[in-house]
Amino acid sequence: MKSSRILVIDDEKAIRDSFSAHLEDCGYDILTAENGREGLDIYQNEQPDLVIVDLRMPEVDGIQVLETINRQSPLTPLIVASGTGMINDAVEALHCGAWDYLLKPIQDLSMLTHAVEAALEKARLKKENQAYRLRLEQLVEERTAELGQANMNLSQINARLRHIVDTTRSLSFCSDVVEFGGKLLEAFGEHMLAAGGSIYLKEENGLRLIHTLDPGHAAEFIPFPLPEKSLFQRAIAGNQPILENDIAEDETVNGSGWHGYTDGSALLFPLPDEFGGVAGIMALHSKTPAPFLDQDREIGTILASYSCEALRAVRAAEEIRENASRFRKILDTLPTGIIIVDVETHKLVYVNPSAAAMVGSDPESIRGKICHEVLCPSEEENCPMTSVKEMDQSERFLIAADGSRVPVLKTVSRTTLEGRECFIESLIDLSDQIRAEEDKKKLERQLRQAQKMEALGTLAGGIAHDFNNILSAVLGYSELGMQDVDDTAHPLYPKLKAIHHAGLRAKALVEQILSFSRMQEQLQAPVKVSPIVKEVLKLLQTSLPADIRVQSKIKADRAVMGDPTQIHQIIMNLCTNAYHAMLETGGILSVSLEQRAIGEAEDVGALNLEPGSYVRLVVSDTGTGISPAILERIFDPYFTTKEKGKGTGLGLAVVHGIVKSHRGEIAVDSVVGKGTTVTVFLPVSGDDASENGAKPISIPRGNEHILLVDDEKDLVEIGREMLRRLGYRVTAVVGSTVALETFKTDPFRFDLVVTDYNMPGLTGDKMARQMLEIRPSTPIIVCTGFSEVFDPQRAQSIGIRRVLMKPLTMESIAHAVREVLEPQ
Repeated sequence: MKSSRILVIDDEKAIRDSFSAHLEDCGYDILTAENGREGLDIYQNEQPDLVIVDLRMPEVDGIQVLETINRQSPLTPLIVASGTGMINDAVEALHCGAWDYLLKPIQDLSMLTHAVEAALEKARLKKENQAYRLRLEQLVEERTAELGQANMNLSQINARLRHIVDTTRSLSFCSDVVEFGGKLLEAFGEHMLAAGGSIYLKEENGLRLIHTLDPGHAAEFIPFPLPEKSLFQRAIAGNQPILENDIAEDETVNGSGWHGYTDGSALLFPLPDEFGGVAGIMALHSKTPAPFLDQDREIGTILASYSCEALRAVRAAEEIRENASRFRKILDTLPTGIIIVDVETHKLVYVNPSAAAMVGSDPESIRGKICHEVLCPSEEENCPMTSVKEMDQSERFLIAADGSRVPVLKTVSRTTLEGRECFIESLIDLSDQIRAEEDKKKLERQLRQAQKMEALGTLAGGIAHDFNNILSAVLGYSELGMQDVDDTAHPLYPKLKAIHHAGLRAKALVEQILSFSRMQEQLQAPVKVSPIVKEVLKLLQTSLPADIRVQSKIKADRAVMGDPTQIHQIIMNLCTNAYHAMLETGGILSVSLEQRAIGEAEDVGALNLEPGSYVRLVVSDTGTGISPAILERIFDPYFTTKEKGKGTGLGLAVVHGIVKSHRGEIAVDSVVGKGTTVTVFLPVSGDDASENGAKPISIPRGNEHILLVDDEKDLVEIGREMLRRLGYRVTAVVGSTVALETFKTDPFRFDLVVTDYNMPGLTGDKMARQMLEIRPSTPIIVCTGFSEVFDPQRAQSIGIRRVLMKPLTMESIAHAVREVLEPQ
């Protein structure tokens, strides 16, 4: 058999080559064209058996190719292979003569093979039907010409055939399969003079009843396999019409057993599908007058053959409606807003629920309205869609029913729907995206803040060790000096006491910096704020210029849970900033302290506070004020508006960290040229602070032998003097290497080793480890100004008994020595 020739028209060479190679492997002869014009020329010259064409091509597109070939040769199969999945393109292609529509890319080329085989088979059947119809018409004409008016049977046949053509034409206008089946069965019954009958369509698992002329005997569904020796089984298996003259006399057939038949004759017609198979079956009975004749079978065969195309058209229309309904459901459930607008009238043809929700309306209530009345009333004279030719995308605002503006990303394109040109708009609500961007910026600010805090922590850790060593000397010598004077009336005693007090403040400040940078935890206890406020104001009075006056209003006497040094830091920093703002102009520094109860109905949200009782501290000045441009940065570490050398940028950052750690809140209100007010809320503690302060504790003493080690000579001298005054015998060594050698000469000579941690060459923990290897029971105390890698847990794992934080006082070292030497 001669192989079929197939013409492939596509402007993409890869597609042509892919299709050609596959179809040639399947035994077809292939012709190719790279555009529509070349394809039409090849078609005219070669007359291929089938054409595969793309829709989008330069010069002559696929639609023109379809129209031209379909007009010249309606029986030539045309298959569209297109990369566009738009339903409008598919419908237009089918209207222009396409037999099938494939969507590129075709992942499984067996689909192409199947489409080609089906189309060629369909073309073959059409040609056979056409030839058969022409043959019958020719036969009728020949018989009519031969017999003329003498043969009434031929006249009747002609009339019936004309009736068949009219019937076939009417079947093509059916809207669904059920309507088609009913009209087809009634047409058969009318042509065959049958009073009874039924029509079934084939499904995967059986036959489904579509219509019946005499209800009561036809089952709604007949499952596969069909009963053996039944007429239905014989007709479908043979795919041929069956004329049964009398079923009662035919032993090869089993009847249904129904008693409503008027006679034993029956006529059955398999309904062909487009692939030559069986789409359904029709059965007729109860003819008047009986029985059915061969002429009835022939006429019925013609009608059944014609019904194939009508059934295919009806099914295609039904599938289009189902696809349209499915498409509508998809649009209705999309989270993206979809709006279809008539280009000419600008009326809303369709609005899906998502789009209606964006403007706060119901889809039905705004459908049919002019689009700018609903979506963008402010742009009526400058419609953003009027000038759209192909596609446009931009960010716009919709006006919701409540007057709010909804930011959207609008994409507009033109298309043709139901014969009219329309805009299709897709609307993506950008509200969440904008909020996400704002949240991202907020998180970025928080990250920068965290990075600044980390930098502050690194700085704090770096200075802590050296600064604590300096403070050790200040505190040690001042404490020893007060003991040497031993007379509170001596002129040096208050000076030494002031130095010692300042050293303790400096020690607390270092601890505060470490705590603020999250390198050291602070122990909190109930503390009254009012005495600390009075103390700070008293200190400031002596240093303020004469043109700055201080006003105070201290009303609150309740305690807060906190650290007195931290509270002191808050007040001192705020007051210092206030008087710095008035150095040039002078003014009034106001400080007030009062108790404030915040309830559920008050501005708790704005203050970010839980309802309850608070101590409110307000520090105000009448100075230069703070610019709004920098107001949100004033709590950033290292940020300062002061000249170089006059500010570190740590003050307000420290205050902010302390307030937050106390579960409080701080707010700043400032007007340039008028002054600044800082308000601090601290939650009131349930316990009252002690009025009398801590009771004096006696310092324990001893007489054991202690090895004292440090790399700084001054600290060795201070430590030796303190321990000697406590009654101990002391061997003081500068440097860890010398100390280790001294220990090795007589390990049991020393009752206790007190050593610094951070020493060059050999750190205190490494020296302690070697001493414990020599004498495991050696009590060891390690002193450190600060270390990230050395903590009490690590010290305990090594065998060190105690870790002391510098700077040391006589009291702290006295208690630590006795606790190690006399453990409970």
